[in-house]
Amino acid sequence: MNELDKYVEKIKTYQRKNPQLTELELIRYVYIDLGKKLSFDLDFIPFGNAKKKEKIYKNSSGEENLNKCMERNIIICKSSAYITEYILKQLGVNIETVRDPSDDRELAHIHNIVYPKDGSKPYTIDMQMDIHSIRVGAVTQKFGLSPENSYIPIIPRKIQEEIDKKIGYIDDEHYYYDEYIDLLRYDLDVVEDFEKKVELVLEHMDLFDRKDMGYTDRQWHHVWVFENLFTSKEFDYFSNNSKIRMIDCYKDINGIRKYLNCLSVQTKHGNKMYIYNNKLSKYCYIDMINFAKAVQNGMVVHKAKIQGLNAIINRLKNEGR
Repeated sequence: MNELDKYVEKIKTYQRKNPQLTELELIRYVYIDLGKKLSFDLDFIPFGNAKKKEKIYKNSSGEENLNKCMERNIIICKSSAYITEYILKQLGVNIETVRDPSDDRELAHIHNIVYPKDGSKPYTIDMQMDIHSIRVGAVTQKFGLSPENSYIPIIPRKIQEEIDKKIGYIDDEHYYYDEYIDLLRYDLDVVEDFEKKVELVLEHMDLFDRKDMGYTDRQWHHVWVFENLFTSKEFDYFSNNSKIRMIDCYKDINGIRKYLNCLSVQTKHGNKMYIYNNKLSKYCYIDMINFAKAVQNGMVVHKAKIQGLNAIINRLKNEGR
């Protein structure tokens, strides 16, 4: 039995043990369960070039390729949508996979539309876009939206919350992780100094993370955290030229590539670098000299310029260090 069908049987077993589940509750359960299992392919974003991205995108449909994705637990939007479609169709759900109508790129974003059996309004689901939220137990943003307007919810937040309690995603003691954002935002309101605000958020980043998160999923979750706590002048993921900047790094160790989530923070005291420590689940400060030495020793800064880095590397070379 292939991986897809093994997973379908797993869900059917869960369904038999919980015969009271409605179609919507079953769909939500699969959505959350897959989100806990899968990770986004970092060879697609952020480390893939155009040729590699095209190849991955092309090989992200068809049962054989989807089974490989399930074996590796690695997906992109396209494979995620087709996996979701395959599984839910086996469970009797009327679902289709579609290109995002607002995305005219050649490698367009892809998601699902569900047509409920009870004749109620169809809605979109986009599990890949919610993986980073699911991994930390946060409110999902891409479940139950209107196919015509992604800003209009078809499945209200209150209904989703009731389902999430029923399927065990949250409970009275472990509510959505979003509440930590609210608490941290409250603490930040009394901190005026930008540098201290950054330090406070980075010190408590472990509240929003899980050690089993993939590189890209972790980065997108941190994007969500920063966007909720800082202004666009302080953090802008798409331009990546605000005070807080995400830096993609990696190092090959004994033939194995290790990826490093890094930050560059522009402060009144100069540029400060941070490297995410997976064991501590937090960003740790590293001074520019030691960061430069890490680059000299094989760490690669991927498609980014860090102010002052080349000057320090040249100085270390001239000093014979």
